[in-house]
Amino acid sequence: MLANANSLFKLGQDPTFERRFSGPLQLQQDFNWRNGWGVLKANLLFVYNKPEDETTSQPFLLLIIEDCYIELCDENKIGKDFTFEIKFKSTGRSFIFAAEDFKSLGRWVSLLTISPIDYIQLSKQSFIEQIEQKTS
Repeated sequence: MLANANSLFKLGQDPTFERRFSGPLQLQQDFNWRNGWGVLKANLLFVYNKPEDETTSQPFLLLIIEDCYIELCDENKIGKDFTFEIKFKSTGRSFIFAAEDFKSLGRWVSLLTISPIDYIQLSKQSFIEQIEQKTS
């Protein structure tokens, strides 16, 4: 997918653009854990070094949550609690994150799962069909 990086970075800094969720996230890079601050806006996951960077800096990672699936990781295998993986279907590339606690893990996974445009369109179609059934 092609995107204009500068426009997306500005969108991440725009306080009027709806934020779905934000909080501490750790990202596994080369078997080490990097602390970060995740911000989910629509289907865009911005990961900054710290919360203050959200309004002043570019994120060190930006993921467009499309053509991917979200799944919980085996904590025994990863060696860290509250972990999940975002894996892209077309490229096979994956990113492993660790949430702060069980509650935020549940929130991250559920919101990331429903963020893709395909999911939203499928839900919309289902609602339209339900409305049509009730009105006929």
